[in-house]
Amino acid sequence: MSANQLRINGLDELRKALLALPPELVRESGVIVHAQAEEAARQITAAYASHTRTGNLAGHVRVDLGGDAVSASARVRSTAKHAYIFERGTGSRRWANGKSTGRMPAGNVFIPIAMSRRRIMTAALVDLIERSGLTVTGTA
Repeated sequence: MSANQLRINGLDELRKALLALPPELVRESGVIVHAQAEEAARQITAAYASHTRTGNLAGHVRVDLGGDAVSASARVRSTAKHAYIFERGTGSRRWANGKSTGRMPAGNVFIPIAMSRRRIMTAALVDLIERSGLTVTGTA
């Protein structure tokens, strides 16, 4: 067992630990972060395409990748104007003339996929740290 240990009690501690990694490990962590963001966007786009007819939601999924010598970042987002309504659903809706259009159920596409990819990314980052010779305990 390695004498080097790193205890992570949350995602913030994992981020701090990653910032202290040597440059080659920072590059590897950047590859992991960016790959998981791209995969999340791909899965979200595919799920939107299977749930909607127009392609508007799928066509508005964006990935913003960032990073420098000491960090990597990625943000997946939907820029479609109705993305929030699709994800969360609506209550019953009634027109001024009294006609009811009913409620729209929540799509629940974006958040579950994003959470799943984040868990996979965190596990891969912990694995990277462990391969560098550190022992990681706790959960992120």
